[in-house]
Amino acid sequence: VPNPHPFYDIPIHVNMIQTLLCEWEQSGERSFLLLGNQGVGKNKIVDRICQLANFEREYIQLHRDSSISSPTVCPTLENGKIVWNDSPLVRAATRGCVLVIDEADKAPTHILTVLKSLVADGQLLLSDGRRLTSSRFPTTNADSSVDSTSNGSNDIVIHPDSTVFVLANRAGFPFHGNDFFP
Repeated sequence: VPNPHPFYDIPIHVNMIQTLLCEWEQSGERSFLLLGNQGVGKNKIVDRICQLANFEREYIQLHRDSSISSPTVCPTLENGKIVWNDSPLVRAATRGCVLVIDEADKAPTHILTVLKSLVADGQLLLSDGRRLTSSRFPTTNADSSVDSTSNGSNDIVIHPDSTVFVLANRAGFPFHGNDFFP
């Protein structure tokens, strides 16, 4: 759980936090886009929401060289060997954490299309053949002895509390990022 120190209670930020938490609680919304100029406090707002609601947070930052696999798997060096582990995106989806996707405007459009499939459609095919899927899609195996994050196939059920905050700068100079509203 992040501790955004210092966080100053600017009225517009407090109002935005209240609105986002109400949407999360009352309507069940789990996907948010915060679009604004650099330095306006998008990360601080999300960190403060996580602190107030006691949400655990995972974080990924996109950039122009992001690949399809970079949001889904994470290479680590263990005992002199490269091991591919689940990325913050997969961990957040399975554990019910908040995922912060920062600098989304910098990513190539094909990366954003893949992430849109997770946010809008509730499904994401991972590079290792597994699939993140929301509980609104039927599972292929009804074996109840399988752990709660999987349905027995290559499907990984997304935790119902999993929440995504996508942070992006506005399009145009000086940011040179993608326009989310062409």
